[in-house]
Amino acid sequence: MHMPRTAGRTALGLALALVAGCGGASPQPVEPRPSASTGGAGKALRSWSYTYVSEEFGNDNRITDIAVVSPKDAWALSWSPSARSSLLRYDGKAWQPYELPGGIAEAIGGQMQNLSLTAVGTGDVWLSGSAESGRPFAARFDATGWRAVPLPARGPGVGHVTVLGPDSVWVLGSDDAVWHLEGRNWTRTVLPFRAPGLVADPTGTDVWAVGTDRKTGAEPPPHEDAPDSRQPASARWDGTRWHRVPIPTELTLSDGHDFSASVTSTTVLADGRAWMTGMSGDEPEPIEDGDYYPADEVPFTLFFDGTRWRAPSNGEHPPAAVLSATRMRDAAGRTHRIGRPPYAPGVSGKVTGADRRQKLLLDEITPVPGTDEVWAAGRIELGAQGYADFTRAVVVRYRLVG
Repeated sequence: MHMPRTAGRTALGLALALVAGCGGASPQPVEPRPSASTGGAGKALRSWSYTYVSEEFGNDNRITDIAVVSPKDAWALSWSPSARSSLLRYDGKAWQPYELPGGIAEAIGGQMQNLSLTAVGTGDVWLSGSAESGRPFAARFDATGWRAVPLPARGPGVGHVTVLGPDSVWVLGSDDAVWHLEGRNWTRTVLPFRAPGLVADPTGTDVWAVGTDRKTGAEPPPHEDAPDSRQPASARWDGTRWHRVPIPTELTLSDGHDFSASVTSTTVLADGRAWMTGMSGDEPEPIEDGDYYPADEVPFTLFFDGTRWRAPSNGEHPPAAVLSATRMRDAAGRTHRIGRPPYAPGVSGKVTGADRRQKLLLDEITPVPGTDEVWAAGRIELGAQGYADFTRAVVVRYRLVG
């Protein structure tokens, strides 16, 4: 979805991807194979390389999402102003357009930019999210092809579909309700707090809800536009119910930045441990027109050691991961720059001087199962160059370990 693809997702930005149903944008960490060494900066390859570049040059062409089953089997959602949304499939040699069965295409309504792709450990792929009508939608691809998956009865609170693993399919409600698919039946449970999404370990079985609660002792904001004093909250699914896992306030709120804290990413590892990053801030100052200045914020990082959330000690670092189009973090916690892919030809069919100002912009990063690679989806874009401007949809790849 837009956080583990096969294991959760990779969130774009400074941190590993949260959740968000997130369906989200959400990068996901890649845990290198045991035989691989990640000790030094020189172990990382220098640049992205292409696996796909669209032939279209129009504004806003992009790959919005990608799901990788293996190095020879992947799916992508492509969008362009002329063709709207379409599905692509990679067979190990080339990307080709893929036409969905008529019934599924009709249910989606012909528009897929609000949908997400997720590969799960069985090799199956899910297409889920919101159809053009705004209704939640889910379909599953297996050895027999694509088929729609019935969702909980439509009604107040039935919202976004989140796929975390082969047996970990959820529908988040607009309130604190969440539905879990068990066999062919949906079971409703209630979260102990409002969560924007769920996140899981690589198998999809260790499921967490992460969000925020009002800070202990804080008063509700005086009006809806006023800032709210919040603190991070987490809960873990035991197969039957949700259990809160406390996050002590002193771990996320610090002197001078003790008004509110929020979570930017959560990563659950295969061994039951987890990492969380976020930002804590001071109380925003009001502006005369009723608006507020942005809060002054500082980052925080927490580690769940299998028993409790705590500050990481020396030598404890999140897994190696690609953080953005330009940065990666190694297993020692050091960040390194990633080189751009080769310049792609522009509207002239060649790489001109203007074309050398093109930028790589990514919407999704996901690991390739069984390898040290990540693939990413997005676009290359050239702007402010007049007639030379273009946008081309791309899929790129990068090896964390060399």
